[in-house]
Amino acid sequence: MVGNKAAAVACRLARVQVASAFPITPQTTITQYLSEMHANAEWDFDFVNVEGELSSQVVVQGASRVGARTFTCTSGPGLLYMHHPMQGTGSGRLPVVMAVVHRSYKGMQPDHSDLMSQQWTGWSHLYVEHAQEILDSLLMAYKIAEDPRVRIPGAVGYDGYVLSYTAEPVDIPDQALVDDWLPPNKAMPSILPDEVDPSTFGRGWGGGDPQDRWKSHHDAILGIEDVLKETMDSFDKTFGRRYGNGMIEEYRMEDAEVAIMAMGTIAGTCKAAVDKMQAEGKKVGLIKLRSFIPFPEKDLTEWAKKLGGIAVVDRSICPGKGGPVFSKVRDTFYDMEDKPKILQFHAGLGGKEVRVHDFEAIGDKILSYAKGGKADKVTWV
Repeated sequence: MVGNKAAAVACRLARVQVASAFPITPQTTITQYLSEMHANAEWDFDFVNVEGELSSQVVVQGASRVGARTFTCTSGPGLLYMHHPMQGTGSGRLPVVMAVVHRSYKGMQPDHSDLMSQQWTGWSHLYVEHAQEILDSLLMAYKIAEDPRVRIPGAVGYDGYVLSYTAEPVDIPDQALVDDWLPPNKAMPSILPDEVDPSTFGRGWGGGDPQDRWKSHHDAILGIEDVLKETMDSFDKTFGRRYGNGMIEEYRMEDAEVAIMAMGTIAGTCKAAVDKMQAEGKKVGLIKLRSFIPFPEKDLTEWAKKLGGIAVVDRSICPGKGGPVFSKVRDTFYDMEDKPKILQFHAGLGGKEVRVHDFEAIGDKILSYAKGGKADKVTWV
């Protein structure tokens, strides 16, 4: 099945109760599949057609407040249109799950600029590589978001066209197994640190330190790491599949001297390059980044003690600043005395294809740089 069908099937398996979406390329067929499933009564859920993406986020926000398991989806400019209510979903600590089918905001083709622009909205962010990982990660996203220790909305991002419209073999787990592993969501009273002040008409909270609401939210996101790793272990035990420890997935890192860090579909291309390089005796491995929020600082710190260099490949950029993943990696290593060398690469923006030989060139550069050679600190692939 194509990636968008895998996302819709995940909703069925999760027994989503309320879904709402507005079609936008390349997310459109998720909306189509959900509409067909609703018309065919494949399971008991409400599907709300709306006039735009802002409204779809508000619909699932309201449904989530009363305890429904909810889903929405969007792409590129549609995600930017959702920005305002996404803040409310995050601040309300509502366990909404959303599929983001990546589309550049500078064109129709995929890069990660759409979801990266939502870093401050208080959601968790997972990035996936293939259609099976779409289905599995959406199921895990519900398990994580609805955990009483978390109660944070989660976005699962995957590359438009490359995954949304490409058919791959996908194993659909048994519904009874999913039902046992993912019990119904439980409506919870507010977990915000203080009660709503009626005088503010629901827009604020009265009493206490106003910063407590931010601290509580921040701490909850940091706490996702342990829950995510637990969820990956239980998913593996139940369904027989895993993606590293949930935060990162390592590929041929056993004897690696340096690593390439990538995320999304281009991580799959990088695996082919790593195979070729290792066959040539080059000790280059891959660290596939799955969780951008929260960021895997503990895992990367451990790898930093073993590696001579890391090439960070960003499929996005903060104009004037640089790659968001590179910035977080550099920040993670800042206080380390013996830290690996880091190079920054920008690749795949605006849908530009990234080929196996591009990753081979990246591997050669970080190998040389780790051994004392010279290299440009920033490279556009």
